[in-house]
Amino acid sequence: MFVCLQVKHNDLMQEMNHPTAGHITVPGPAVRFSSFTPEEPTPPPLIGQHTVQVLRDNLSYSDDVIKALLLSGAVAQNQVS
Repeated sequence: MFVCLQVKHNDLMQEMNHPTAGHITVPGPAVRFSSFTPEEPTPPPLIGQHTVQVLRDNLSYSDDVIKALLLSGAVAQNQVS
């Protein structure tokens, strides 16, 4: 896909910085409209990046239970640096 002449001609590739992979090229939107400006691409979340948020906000776990799960290694919370 990255070497296709039509993809290059239509400028369909976007550059982005990924927290673990570094500078990468990703496919951009294939369809463009005159009234639409595509946003800068953002990387997907890291595995475990939202663990505490999901446990607290979606599953209603208390901070004490979340701390115990993290300390036991049952769950992990990754941070984007």
